[in-house]
Amino acid sequence: MSARYENRDVPLGPPRRRALLALLLIRLGRVVPTTVLIEELWRDARPQQAVATLQSHISHLRRALTPAAGPGRSAILCHQAPGYVLRLASDQVDAYRFEQLISTGRRLLAGQNPPAARDYLTRALTLWHGAPYAEFHTHPSIADESARLEQMRLTALESSAEAGLLLGRTAEVVAELESEVRQHPARERMVGHLMTALFRSGRQAEALELYASTRSYLVEEFGVDTSADLQKLHTALLRQELGGRTRGATGGPARPAATAFPRQVRTTMSSTVTRPAAPAEPAELAESAESAESAESALGAQEVPNGRERGTPAASATLLPPPDEPGIAPPLIGRERELNLLVAAMAETAAGHGHLACVLGFSGLGKTHLVMELVHRLRLRDENIETIRSTSFSGEGVPPYWLWTQVLRRLSTARPDAFRSAAAPFGALLAPLLPGWQPGPGDDAGPGDPQNSFRTHDALCEILLDLAARRPLVLLLEDVHRADTASLDVLRLLANRRQGHPLGIVLTGWDLETWPDSSRYSAMTGILRDPNTQILRLGALTLPDLTALAEAHSGPGVSRRVVEALHRQSVGSPSFVLQMLSLLREAGDLRDPGTADELIGLVVPCARKVLRQEFAELPGPVLRLLRLCAIAAPDIELDSLCRAAGGDGAMAIVESAVRHGLLVSGPRPAGRLRLAPPRAREVLVGDLTGEESQRLHAAYAHALSPRFAGEGTPERSDRIAHHVWRAGGAMPPERALPWLLSAAENAGSRLASNDRQMWLRRAISVTGSLPDGSATRGLVSRLHGELAHLLCHVRGFGDTEAETEIIRGYTPGTPPHRSDDPAVLSMLSVSLLVRGRYDESGRLTDRLRTIAARTGDPAARLGAVYGEGMTRFIRDRLPDALRSFEHGVELSERLARESRLPGGMYRSDPRVYFRTHDVFARWLMSERSAAAEQGRRLLRLTQWSDKPWDRVQALYVNAIVAAWEGDPDAAGTFGAQGVELSVKHGLSSWSAMLNVPLGWALTHAGQREGIPKMMNALTEMRLSRTRIHLPLHLGLLAQAQHLAEQREGAVDTLRTLLAVVEHHREYVYLNSALPSTLLLDELLGKETREAVGAVE
Repeated sequence: MSARYENRDVPLGPPRRRALLALLLIRLGRVVPTTVLIEELWRDARPQQAVATLQSHISHLRRALTPAAGPGRSAILCHQAPGYVLRLASDQVDAYRFEQLISTGRRLLAGQNPPAARDYLTRALTLWHGAPYAEFHTHPSIADESARLEQMRLTALESSAEAGLLLGRTAEVVAELESEVRQHPARERMVGHLMTALFRSGRQAEALELYASTRSYLVEEFGVDTSADLQKLHTALLRQELGGRTRGATGGPARPAATAFPRQVRTTMSSTVTRPAAPAEPAELAESAESAESAESALGAQEVPNGRERGTPAASATLLPPPDEPGIAPPLIGRERELNLLVAAMAETAAGHGHLACVLGFSGLGKTHLVMELVHRLRLRDENIETIRSTSFSGEGVPPYWLWTQVLRRLSTARPDAFRSAAAPFGALLAPLLPGWQPGPGDDAGPGDPQNSFRTHDALCEILLDLAARRPLVLLLEDVHRADTASLDVLRLLANRRQGHPLGIVLTGWDLETWPDSSRYSAMTGILRDPNTQILRLGALTLPDLTALAEAHSGPGVSRRVVEALHRQSVGSPSFVLQMLSLLREAGDLRDPGTADELIGLVVPCARKVLRQEFAELPGPVLRLLRLCAIAAPDIELDSLCRAAGGDGAMAIVESAVRHGLLVSGPRPAGRLRLAPPRAREVLVGDLTGEESQRLHAAYAHALSPRFAGEGTPERSDRIAHHVWRAGGAMPPERALPWLLSAAENAGSRLASNDRQMWLRRAISVTGSLPDGSATRGLVSRLHGELAHLLCHVRGFGDTEAETEIIRGYTPGTPPHRSDDPAVLSMLSVSLLVRGRYDESGRLTDRLRTIAARTGDPAARLGAVYGEGMTRFIRDRLPDALRSFEHGVELSERLARESRLPGGMYRSDPRVYFRTHDVFARWLMSERSAAAEQGRRLLRLTQWSDKPWDRVQALYVNAIVAAWEGDPDAAGTFGAQGVELSVKHGLSSWSAMLNVPLGWALTHAGQREGIPKMMNALTEMRLSRTRIHLPLHLGLLAQAQHLAEQREGAVDTLRTLLAVVEHHREYVYLNSALPSTLLLDELLGKETREAVGAVE
């Protein structure tokens, strides 16, 4: 930026002051608030006296600009609340003159006055001396203006070229557009004008090559085809229908006005679209055609672009209309390091140091864009270096050596005399490379000569080295992974012979690990084995790269949050990102902070849409494989995937998916894959029917299954069980059930209660499809019993579903309470005790005692003793209860020594629940030392237990006793440990019970959440029907309320306690040793307690 007055430069001061002037210039004639100027000048680094500093800069600028105002006139830079305004006429700022000239020129062009339009547009472009405001690129608003002006320049250039073509100035148009098209290859209107100008200049082959390279660039970089207008222009060029000017300099229009053209819309394609086989490539075939008739003959009856059959009259339009939304092509982003390395290596070709470089990466990462930028940089560096591009194709009908056929054709067009001289000695040897080649008097080896192939390869190398000796040559060979083996043989020979010659070679292709077959892989590894070969691997775009790409697409200032959302959904592919950006632009301005939330919400749907378009273009076998991968995700085993997909041929399909960038290596161990796009699994699975999904799950489960007995791990078994369950009816129940039971066992061994519960339920569900019989009924009963044990410990014995599963676990046909199964009777007895139904529990205890006397069954003996002891304890018959508990501890110890304790993962150790109430009984009987010792034993017994409910019970006992003894620290410690362990293992009933002493401790520590915690815990216990120790818990709550000076609440709680005790005859909880009993006597009177019949 500069300012001049009377042909002298006006000093504008330091950078910050210059930036201030620029901020005012881009808002010429408008008041810019002081706060905006401060924010945009300093952003996060504003000075302490920002306003004063700004005013100082304003004063200096005002003095510098005062002469321009003239004597007696107001200042150019004025203060006007709430900020400052720059008052200059628009013709005093060249950027505004630039816009006015462009606007006038385009209006004249639309009015069919190309001479005047060309004049105005040329005058506008003459004002351009480089990117405006380039020095202020760190100021977003100024950078936005710079980008807008650059877009206007490109639009003006396109309009000027259109006017030039209408005036017949084709040479001028070619000179104006060649370098611009190299820098902006995605501006199809500009490409179309250059194609037209080249054709009319007699350079038809270059025009066709430009179309082919543009199409390849759009497909490779953005996954889109050329626009319909450019396709029409290409067709007209092939048919020789671009003859002279489409309209005279002053004549009427030969086409509709620009506004009548449809808006340019690209057809979305897969970024991995396979290019047509060579015979179907019109641009390539037409290069050897010398007339419209030869081009027609080559095309045959094939379709031409835009779906028009051969023989249909071509469209008369030859010029692309101005786009509705002009924009610059995305620059090369995130590849500067690779570009610099290539430029440095290839530039040495001029000095006779030919290098070989190879750029590898999956489709859509920008290999073609990198090559195009390399061509541009090399021409800027040394115009004497000639670059020749050629692209490999694969498919039925592509002749051998097609990669080299293109190279020779382009060289013969660019340097006809030199080419003829270099090729003359080799005669018919070039016939396989150049169909239709007229051999000279040289070697005429017949096709049956066994040495013919090598001599042809040698001849090609000699020709290229000869031409390189006359003018340094760089060959750009793209998509070499598609090249035939004969072409790769030539490449290997040339790579060895190029050393010491001014011949450089740049190759592009997929990563070697993903090449289609072993023969090509071997050939390429041989070519790259030379230690001097430069191998560059393109990686995914980083977040900063993606930000730059988004701003190149939509202008500076794209919301960072939007870019981050795009980055999360992309795989670093420029093609994928640009397709998403195009979809997002239809929804709103990506630079508007007000639309950021809306756009972020659209990122995932856009990603899904782009992926569906990508998948729709894939070959059927690849798509089926990806659907199988989606079923197998997230952990896809390569071997199992290939077995599920169909054996030997599956590996080739996997390799194809990897080459497309849709599958990538997964985490360790080796041999694992994952779907690359984040939303791929969601899209693929969402498009499957229920039956299709079940069949794929069944196939993958079968592929995962061990082929030999004893193979596999618990983790693998669980994965198989997952797919077996998802397979539904596609997997026979006899095959499915063992895997489901194995997964349940695995979950139990790692104490994953929720997982075990899930797998047991699924196994029970599958048993419904088994044939009826005694074996099936026995299995069903066992599974219900296992689920009952699990639910009792996790949710509590009072849980409704736990009770239901206990009943379902009886031997079919036997009434529940008449069962002779001691384990079932014991669970029912405990369930009744927990729910406060002591009389019913007592009847089951009598039945257990009878069974124990008759059979000596350990479960019956333990159940009878425990039921008897609990009934005595509740009724406050503490000496009798203690004898029962001591007998239970002794019996448990003896059975443990004899290894006769009832087993099972989800069964408690009876020594724990006997000792629990032994502690309570001893404490209430004032045997405090003995109670404390039993409590410590309980903690030692469960310290290393693999049954968390036993450990939790031990912590609960010690927390309750600590509360009774008035020790909030110990009660809080035991309570917190118990709650943490309960939450970890999903033991909801124990978590609620432990929150009672924990809340009591918190209240004593002065924390308000203590009482709400206790009340919430009581509510949870009520809902789960866990009534055991309810008066005990109410007593602790009343104490906490009284301590917190909630007297009325404490009184209400104590009245509830009395009602519960009276209803269930739980007299032990009115024991005079309890602190709550002392509080009850204080608040309600001892006579109230005596009234419930609990007088000692």
